[in-house]
Amino acid sequence: ALPIVLWLLRRRGAPILAPIEWLLVGLLAGSAAIHAGLAIGNGDHGPGLRLLFLVDAILLGLIARRVLRGSRAGRLGVAVLVGSIVAYWLSAVGGEPDQVGLATKLGEILALVIVVRPAPSSRPRVTRSVARGLAIVLLTVGTATSSWVGAFRAAAAQPGAVAGHSVHSGSVPPPGTIFAAIGARDATPAEQAATTDFLLATRTALARYADPAVAAADGYHVDGLHGIDFHASNPANENDGRIFDPAHPVTLVYAVAPNGRPVLIGALFQMPRIGQPGPMIGGPLTVWHAHQHVCISLTPPGLAGLLSPLGTCPVGTIEMPLTAEMIHIWIVPGAPEPFGDLDEAWKRAYLQATVTRP
Repeated sequence: ALPIVLWLLRRRGAPILAPIEWLLVGLLAGSAAIHAGLAIGNGDHGPGLRLLFLVDAILLGLIARRVLRGSRAGRLGVAVLVGSIVAYWLSAVGGEPDQVGLATKLGEILALVIVVRPAPSSRPRVTRSVARGLAIVLLTVGTATSSWVGAFRAAAAQPGAVAGHSVHSGSVPPPGTIFAAIGARDATPAEQAATTDFLLATRTALARYADPAVAAADGYHVDGLHGIDFHASNPANENDGRIFDPAHPVTLVYAVAPNGRPVLIGALFQMPRIGQPGPMIGGPLTVWHAHQHVCISLTPPGLAGLLSPLGTCPVGTIEMPLTAEMIHIWIVPGAPEPFGDLDEAWKRAYLQATVTRP
């Protein structure tokens, strides 16, 4: 960034600008420096994309220099900023978005707000002001949405991302999820045996909770049971000292069949403290995970979603930076994987089969 700063401040002394103009210069120069760095020092991108980064850096630098000389950024500034933002959308949707790129685009949106603001001496038309405001909202929402789409697509592109476990050791976990680090390897015979034994023990221990009334009597919160992924927690099991005990999971997972009958499909085990690793008795078959930047509702308590790319939670919820490690186990016969993720389509097919089963 140093050559860009020296080039912009080539004249003797600093120019006299309003604070808002200095902010604009800083935003433009910062974005130019980042794009120049990507063009020069990032070998992961092809030559065509690196050339576009360099052109974007030069144009942003020219606009910053124009502002330093006391001129307005003008239509060139609007065109370059909008083009840079929209180009990020295409890049984010087709690849893996990152925090640096997202922060850069939000800085460019702020720069665009400054560029298109009406002059202090003018009286802007209402229709033009509304159009500018809507354009800024569209660019902001588009930047956040493209980041979400790109992040989920990158995670879904991993082998076995839906029903398998190779995503657990992959480079792109789903947004808001952290998997325990483990090398890409097959489970040993001992690990496979341990996984099978634990699954059978859990099926036997939890069979009585097929009746939600029994689960409620033991302290599980089954009120309002609905959907195909209802988590009934038991606060008494969270810190009882029994870790990964087949008979005492922290949460039971129910699903409601098409005929309205509740079906116990699995359970959730969770470590008592944040940062404490879960026992991976099955190696790559039993990989624990934690959630970061999740949004928690207080009434009723529960997971309300993930922190958006813009750093916000839904109204009425609070952010939890990190949760304790947890793992799901699926006790229904024929589940593609006993631990980890269970495909929603498979759940629905299984529930439909329970209706026609004698």
